[in-house]
Amino acid sequence: MFRSLPRAAAAALLLCACAGEDPALHKELTSLRTEVQTLQRENAEMSRKLDALGSRVDLLAARPVAPAAPPAPVAAEAPPPSTSAAEPLVPARLKVVRLVPEAEKASLPKARARATPVSPRGAASPVPTSTPLHEPDPGTLVALGAGGKDLAAEAQAALDAAWQQAGLSRARALEQFNAHYPGHRGAQDSLVGAARARAEAGDPDGSCEDYAKAVREYPAGSAMPDALAGLASCEARAGRTDEAKRLMARLAQDYPSSPALKRASERAPAAQGAAP
Repeated sequence: MFRSLPRAAAAALLLCACAGEDPALHKELTSLRTEVQTLQRENAEMSRKLDALGSRVDLLAARPVAPAAPPAPVAAEAPPPSTSAAEPLVPARLKVVRLVPEAEKASLPKARARATPVSPRGAASPVPTSTPLHEPDPGTLVALGAGGKDLAAEAQAALDAAWQQAGLSRARALEQFNAHYPGHRGAQDSLVGAARARAEAGDPDGSCEDYAKAVREYPAGSAMPDALAGLASCEARAGRTDEAKRLMARLAQDYPSSPALKRASERAPAAQGAAP
């Protein structure tokens, strides 16, 4: 590219002398001028790039080279732990049991047909393997169970005794039953019964507390519809109509065919008509 530039310049000078006489030569002269200008720009761009590359080469040559790091020493592989001759292969706290295949059980005595514990090597057997195994005496089992209590029967007796009382005595007895047997199947019923007994005895605040506890602690119990209806009545009596409506909506959604919903719906129009 650098050699073609003088040739193009010489050709341009030669054509300049003859350009005034021939129009074709004048046109060719114009084309050569354009080519010369293009070559000049390309030469200038190439010179700029060569200067930049030379500067980078000089910088790289002047940069100090860091010495190579020595290779890291290879750690010697630790020898495998040696097993002392006095140490048993099986720890003393482990019990090894040998299982007899089914094919060999027929040829073994009946006393050895079961899985026989094997003691660690070099240790004495804690239990003699020749000790015969006996089933427990049925009479002994009956004697041991005779002194125990039947908790289910005891809880049912306490529940029956609580229902036989009346007024506040019934309410307290049912509340005590719920406190002693919270997981009994009649625990939620005992709270609802205590709430009704307190309401009949003239204790509406205590009745509402029992209803609230039944709703809070037994959300999936069988007495949940009655508990929701009773708590909704308490909220309406206290003037908290929004909470009462929420409880009634929950009762209608979860238990649409329950007798508790029917009774609560029948009491609501009567209460509205009696209001001033």
